[in-house]
Amino acid sequence: MSDHHRRPPLRLRPRRSRGLALLLLITHLLAAGVLLLVPLTLMVRALLLLLVVSSLGYGYWAQVLGRSPWSLREATWSEQGWQLGFRNGRQHEAVLLPSTLVSVRLVILHFRVGWLRYPQLILTEEVIDAELLRRLRVRLRLQRSAA
Repeated sequence: MSDHHRRPPLRLRPRRSRGLALLLLITHLLAAGVLLLVPLTLMVRALLLLLVVSSLGYGYWAQVLGRSPWSLREATWSEQGWQLGFRNGRQHEAVLLPSTLVSVRLVILHFRVGWLRYPQLILTEEVIDAELLRRLRVRLRLQRSAA
């Protein structure tokens, strides 16, 4: 490929998102509210509520704060493909899955790393620069149209 067709790597390093934290909280509060409306025994309701609270805690710890060792910290898209960097310092090659969502204000990148790992990266203008998000959307759409 000639030099004028080469694209510089896109390096995505998302910041923390208050919007994601709020969305996580709202969806878990709604789930807890539904549990209060469903006719269940007190013991079953308490166990399910414990699961909802645990899910909220895990989601906040791993996704919003990015504190788990397997939290995705960086994604780089170059001519060689995707390279993901995790909080534990490990780097892994990844495959972008067709379930990736590309819209005007939101991009959700779904990856496969190895056999059983499916990390995702939720990107808005709140977590990365607007120009970088625009360039990513353009490249993703060009890649889809070429396939």
